Amino acid sequence: MEGNVSLTMELEQAIRGRRSIRSYTNQPVPLNLIRKVIEAGTWAPSGKNAQQWRFTVLTGSSKNDFTRIMRTELDERSKRFGIAVMGSSFRTCQIMEQAPAVILVWNAGGAVPGDRVREAVKMIEKRDSRARELGHKVEIQSVSAAIQNMLLTAHSLGLGTLWVNDIYYAIDALEKHMKKPWELVAAVTIGWPTEEEKKKSPPKKMSVDEVSEFCT
Repeated sequence: MEGNVSLTMELEQAIRGRRSIRSYTNQPVPLNLIRKVIEAGTWAPSGKNAQQWRFTVLTGSSKNDFTRIMRTELDERSKRFGIAVMGSSFRTCQIMEQAPAVILVWNAGGAVPGDRVREAVKMIEKRDSRARELGHKVEIQSVSAAIQNMLLTAHSLGLGTLWVNDIYYAIDALEKHMKKPWELVAAVTIGWPTEEEKKKSPPKKMSVDEVSEFCT
């Protein structure tokens, strides 16, 4: 697929058609497409427009180093606590190793340096520790909204993604390895899905009536 693909897919089609992709071809993803995916993330809503999201794109040796640290940590934890408590973490690490690129998604905190919001948050936190906890929830919601934008945009470009939370099995080691002053929220694998993955059936979803109540 060419690197100058435009966003033409209808929104509902993208929402219903997106899948979690766990197998990729070895074809690299052009940088301009990765930039387009990240740019979509930056248009997500965020509390007080703080735009807490930050992104690190890993390919090649940088991705290999990251997944090596993760696999080493998973091995050590499985020896200490047993393989039964490791969930899908080893399989997820394998997927990250195979994917052409991995985007790390960070939470940089309550506000951009110099923003008036930062001072306001500090003042609130001095008076109410609960405000700090709630403020963090807002940050995570904002970053999560950016991730959803990214997944839908990647799908509209013919790319596959997987929203990875199994990094939490090795979060301390991974954050130490990356040496960033931020909180690592998630990773997103990105690449061209294999033909088998393209044929995956949609997961069964609960109906609106099953998950909603309408109050008057």
